[in-house]
Amino acid sequence: MGKRIFKNLMCIYLIFLILFVVLKFDGSFDELISIHQRIIENETMGIKNINLVLFRTITPYVSNITEPYALKNIIGNIIVFIPLGFLTSQLLVERCRKPIIMCVLIIVFIECMQLIFKIGFFDVDDIFLNLLGCLSGICISLFLDNTDKNKGE
Repeated sequence: MGKRIFKNLMCIYLIFLILFVVLKFDGSFDELISIHQRIIENETMGIKNINLVLFRTITPYVSNITEPYALKNIIGNIIVFIPLGFLTSQLLVERCRKPIIMCVLIIVFIECMQLIFKIGFFDVDDIFLNLLGCLSGICISLFLDNTDKNKGE
């Protein structure tokens, strides 16, 4: 596929990522407003919408992995970011280091937006899981590129 197609796919993907992951849009802004109000209420009680301790939120999910909410959170945070890794790897000339850096920057930007606008929680565990998804996407891209090269030989 040409770079133009990947650029268009990246734009569409980022729009959906912002709508459904950052804004948690489900057809109505009621949930977003509710989350925003809860975060503000929590902050007035001294509870911050931030987790800087790696595995603090993942550990309880892993302990309850058979519960749908736990599996959804872990797998969801990985799967949603596979396209980001794949697309950045396809768009950038260097297929590994630069896509990883780009993915980290985008993920941290998303987490910061949630913190600043009080529409979610800044969580290093989310960054870790999202990055796993991106790395999976980059690996898929590299695998497909190598498969294409081997077919040409």
